Amino acid sequence: MASHATLTLLRPAKTLVEAAITLEPSPLATNEELDAFYREEVQTVRGVDRLGRIKLELSDAIGQNRPYKAFLMGHPGVGKTTELLRLTRSFSDQLEPLHLSVTSELNPGSFRHYDVLLLILIRLVEAASSPVLIGFEEHSLKPLMKRVYDNLSGKWQDYLQTQEANIEVGMDLFIAKVKGTLKQGRTFKKDEQRFEASFVSELVDLINDVFDTCNEILYLHHKKQWIIVVEDFEKLGIEQGALGALFGGLRASLLSLHAHMLVTIPIWLHYSLDSQDILPSNFHRFVLPDIAVYTKEKQADRAVIDALSEVIHSRMNSSLLEKGVAERCIRASGGSLRDLFTLLRESMLYARLRGAEIIALKDVDFAIQDLRSDYKLRLGSTATSQPGVSLEQKLDRLALIYKREDSTVEVPDAVLYNLLRQRFVLQYNGTAWMGIHSLAVDLLMEFGRLEPNSPGGSLA
Repeated sequence: MASHATLTLLRPAKTLVEAAITLEPSPLATNEELDAFYREEVQTVRGVDRLGRIKLELSDAIGQNRPYKAFLMGHPGVGKTTELLRLTRSFSDQLEPLHLSVTSELNPGSFRHYDVLLLILIRLVEAASSPVLIGFEEHSLKPLMKRVYDNLSGKWQDYLQTQEANIEVGMDLFIAKVKGTLKQGRTFKKDEQRFEASFVSELVDLINDVFDTCNEILYLHHKKQWIIVVEDFEKLGIEQGALGALFGGLRASLLSLHAHMLVTIPIWLHYSLDSQDILPSNFHRFVLPDIAVYTKEKQADRAVIDALSEVIHSRMNSSLLEKGVAERCIRASGGSLRDLFTLLRESMLYARLRGAEIIALKDVDFAIQDLRSDYKLRLGSTATSQPGVSLEQKLDRLALIYKREDSTVEVPDAVLYNLLRQRFVLQYNGTAWMGIHSLAVDLLMEFGRLEPNSPGGSLA
């Protein structure tokens, strides 16, 4: 499963101490959390219903008995995990999701592209004996499980550091050993290039056989099919070239898999110059856009503010907020759900520090100041900055996007990639227009690139 904190309080907080729980800035990752906190208004104010498109295409694929594969992209904090859960839940009578997290189940510092395939195989083997499949005849899977065991304990034995065991009594222990090795990671040796050719091709065939068999069993007993959901590639913390190479290595395998698959990927992979070479062509691509708090004319969008206010009030009673606090946080967040919860949580902590029982506007001011300082530091040379992108280039581009006088400034290049990844530039729905974060507007005023009191900032 993807590694997300579980909320332990599934109702609006009645005190600031309880708000420390409900304001946890993690995705909604369980059905119970969705029922308690999700608000449909959020999807409505995004604009065009991209998730609705996926639902239609996935439904068609299920009806036509063919695999459906899609990449869901969006910038950090936009709500991809939450929307994926909503999507799979809407097919709960037809699909059984198999969730995988590359950061919590693999070693981010050392894994190779075929480790993703090995993880898929191992998790499918586990799923074949899960309670979901209660009622099937266990002996029907034995030949397939033996083939999995023989393959992994034979050709992949050195790589996975496994030892032979009696499959009749040791398959569970063997699978646990493989999972442990994948999570722990290992040093890659030059003579292991052989894994990237014939071994990987046979591994894909094996995964397809396992997937087809598991699908047959699941459908026979529950009228469902498996769908593989892979998340967290953007959280690996590796540089762009390495992640591009990883997907380049996976491309042929992903093309050949029979499975329904939904994979979240960093949006810059979609926009990169070599996107067609590294991403498989049979995957549909969908961008989950940011939420625009301000219109193109720099006016506050009341529908958005009202929708995000409902999100806030689902997490904490309105009596805990001084008048104007919710809207102040919403405007300063720029529509980023992650920033919104960060501001609310920090404001709550400032209120508690002074012994208050409600969040006041002065608490929000401190929280905004902290987050603005964080954004300011991100403008410098950082690990995620594109080489050769200067501070002046970033500020110039931000000012041009803000003024909206030349649409060519929204054409992706190294400068815009950096600003998108660092969340200074936000990408909205409908006509796919771009704007800049409210705190970036503040910084442009501070640096003299905009007039004081320009609209669209956190103080507007």
